[in-house]
Amino acid sequence: MTKFPRTIPKLTFLVPLLAALAAPSYASIAYTSCTSGCTTTSGTYASWQSATGSAGLTFSPFPDTFTAGNLSSGVYLDPSAAVFTSYSSPTAIDTNALVSGSALLQGAGGGGGGFEILLPANTYAVAFNITTLSGVGIPSVELGDHNLSMANYGIVIPTGGSIQFFSIISTTPLSELFVGQALGSHLQLNDFEIGQESPIPELSSVSLMGSGLLLLGLLRRRVYKPNSAVA
Repeated sequence: MTKFPRTIPKLTFLVPLLAALAAPSYASIAYTSCTSGCTTTSGTYASWQSATGSAGLTFSPFPDTFTAGNLSSGVYLDPSAAVFTSYSSPTAIDTNALVSGSALLQGAGGGGGGFEILLPANTYAVAFNITTLSGVGIPSVELGDHNLSMANYGIVIPTGGSIQFFSIISTTPLSELFVGQALGSHLQLNDFEIGQESPIPELSSVSLMGSGLLLLGLLRRRVYKPNSAVA
């Protein structure tokens, strides 16, 4: 009796296992740099790019700055696929936001306002320089949603124009940040940068690979099938 390959059932179970591993459900922070709630209270783009968790990520050579032509009605669309939305309150988009020089500014500052940043796929690290147009600022950084009452990190801006650096590296993908504050001073983002990892195959791609392996096994079975007995 012919023995057929025993690898096909194993591959059948392997496909859903790979798909499950490709979809982490939460972020685990490896490194932060800011004023409070951080592993370090000082930092630079260079130190962030070589910090814990940065291995395997791709960073651009220089921080991105802002261009006026990419801003419309309070929403800034960056070529990196990051989307910045300026808010004057927790729910109202700040349509008066503007680009001055190479910085993105709130047009109207209010309690609970700030910048919502939607990040492109496979983003594991984010960094930016932030300041206020005038006065003291105490913005908070919330990961994953737009709820400042659950903010993870704080940034202290002692005087208007005093630039503070914030950075973060996660072991799982980041999809959204919200940088806002309870005070009414106007926030300004001077520049920013993200770190990305090579894309993980989507479920459809993994399934397609599994189907191809199954088909290959069936073809192999037909090729090696013994000939019918000769009369």
